Amino acid sequence: LHKEYRRQRQMCIRDRYGAKYLRWAPFAETEPDADAAAFPKYGDPISLGSLVKVTDSPSFNEAKAFGDNALEEHVNEFKECGVAVEVTELANSVASAVLGAKIESEGGKDLVFSTEDNAPYSGLGFYINKMVKGVKSYHGIYYPKAKAAMQGTEYATKGDSITLTGGALNFTAAAPANGKWKVESDDFPTEKEAKDWVDKKIAKASP
Repeated sequence: LHKEYRRQRQMCIRDRYGAKYLRWAPFAETEPDADAAAFPKYGDPISLGSLVKVTDSPSFNEAKAFGDNALEEHVNEFKECGVAVEVTELANSVASAVLGAKIESEGGKDLVFSTEDNAPYSGLGFYINKMVKGVKSYHGIYYPKAKAAMQGTEYATKGDSITLTGGALNFTAAAPANGKWKVESDDFPTEKEAKDWVDKKIAKASP
């Protein structure tokens, strides 16, 4: 049974390949997450760069109660989800928007990180390629409420080999007012449909 589960799990992983079109938007300035029947409202969306990969790791609060040597109650509730993002290059303008760091307006365009930086809550979306029984499709992923934090960077000298490194961000996805912390689309037959789905999720709210 365990071998069959592992085989099916490996097949599922192989079916999903490629990730593209990473879109991000900060929460709107006015009451962005006040409606428990809707997803949050956003400001202007931007691209975070060419996507390398996204890895999410949800965590849960869990409690168990035993009586008469048997499990009587088991509570498992969503806590948060770490979302590790890698792009080929993290531009200063993107880092400033996502992390709350400041770009100097005088004397250059240095990106300055401060103890007072405050990353905004935001929405995050992208889509992936799928291949099931030889049929290619596209699948959207959307995190309605997320907040970014810096990830450590390694700076290495040139040696016998060359390693190309890009930019990395650590997001924490949380549940918005409606309680829906992650959304996955149905499979789309065309890439344009998947792109339109992401654009619809990560869209600027009407004034």
